[in-house]
Amino acid sequence: RDFCLSRGLGDVYKRQVLLVTNEGFYRVDGGVARYVRNILDARAISQEVAAAHGVDLSWHVAERTLGGRVDDAALEQAMEQYIRPGHVEFHPLVDPRRSNSEPDHLEHFVALGAAVGQLVAHLARSVDSVLVVGGMSMFSIAPRFVLRAADQLGLRVSYVHMTHNPVISAHGGADRPEAYSDAVMGHLARSDERVNVGWESAWMRRQYASVYGIDEDDMIFARAGVPTSDAKFRRQSDATVHHTLRALGVPLDRPLALSWGRAGAGKGFSLLVRACRAIDDRVVPVVLNPVPNQSLAHTVAALESSAVLLDGQDDDVISALCQWEGTLTATFLSWGEAASVTPIEAALMSDGGGSVVSAVPTGVYRELVVPGRNGVLAEDRSVDGVARMLDCLTRMPLQERVRLGAVAAEDARRHHDFATNWRTTLNEALGRHLHVISRSAAQRRDLQRQRFLYAPGPDREAVR
Repeated sequence: RDFCLSRGLGDVYKRQVLLVTNEGFYRVDGGVARYVRNILDARAISQEVAAAHGVDLSWHVAERTLGGRVDDAALEQAMEQYIRPGHVEFHPLVDPRRSNSEPDHLEHFVALGAAVGQLVAHLARSVDSVLVVGGMSMFSIAPRFVLRAADQLGLRVSYVHMTHNPVISAHGGADRPEAYSDAVMGHLARSDERVNVGWESAWMRRQYASVYGIDEDDMIFARAGVPTSDAKFRRQSDATVHHTLRALGVPLDRPLALSWGRAGAGKGFSLLVRACRAIDDRVVPVVLNPVPNQSLAHTVAALESSAVLLDGQDDDVISALCQWEGTLTATFLSWGEAASVTPIEAALMSDGGGSVVSAVPTGVYRELVVPGRNGVLAEDRSVDGVARMLDCLTRMPLQERVRLGAVAAEDARRHHDFATNWRTTLNEALGRHLHVISRSAAQRRDLQRQRFLYAPGPDREAVR
């Protein structure tokens, strides 16, 4: 029996939103963590959207413990900001790996997925329905267990998978655990309306549509963004910028090429160092990572590069570097970013100050950087390609760099403001959630049967 039918017409239905993540409480040094924090900080917007749908939302975050390693300072900050005031309930997920250094295997993804399913079954006891928002391949098998719990226990749930990981990879084939777990999620999103894909970039939207046959119109808008009014985007005084960079040993008499992010091998930091060395270090690379990047330091030493490597710096330092008159470019050279926000941050920090956003033509960069309009793209992702791009930037007039930077900042504010995008995302996700949970199990089975018998193909004709 539909227990909700016993409620009065004026009652507000209780719904829960569960955010499933690999970072955000124990770690806050990556883009996913910032996205999670941005969602939790957007409580006023979320309440407005929920009220418009006639529901009341409570928020939960589940994060795996990364081999038992906990960033105590980050957790205490999260406790003080979100948990103790009662804004969020936190649920740590035990990491199925024996150590943090052990690579993920399929059984780890399965264990994490089962843990999420069990958590949803627990949470659903006290509310009318649960909307789960997850991302990353390690959690892409979780929808299977969430739906299993829903079917076995009669729960009202839906799942939105954020497209954080590319499903077309240049680093391995179908034997990767990610390929299998993503395929499970892709099949469910194609066949079961309770699972949706939230696209964080048009590039990822096309990938999921082509690989899994999901109609692009069935996906949820979830474009990545940043809080464009954040204090880190304010203009610093010239004296402050000069003092900050001099104190860090950054050379102020030569043009700089800036890049930052997590110290992963695919981020392209060594590519930047090698490209600058290829033009005799006429442009000095400056790289910022959250923790010391020993591998990059060895590369710098071996090449006798003039690169400046910084770690553990806050956003004010990055902002100062973007605003420094000698910084030619903030450049991003990853092999395949799904929804990078660092080029957006770079554009807002510089805001037409002369630092140009540049990148390689991979992943979302081709979507964010339009050559001649708001930045510069290399011909290809190679040492020679990046070196030629940097060489061109050394000869670009300041007036042109200022123009590109100003347009980039305006594009960022117009298309990548987190508050604006999140309002759209939550409205779509919550609207679909309420629509889906209104169906009976028999109605869902009939719909799944129709989807199977009349699956749209390339020619858009019925396939039996």
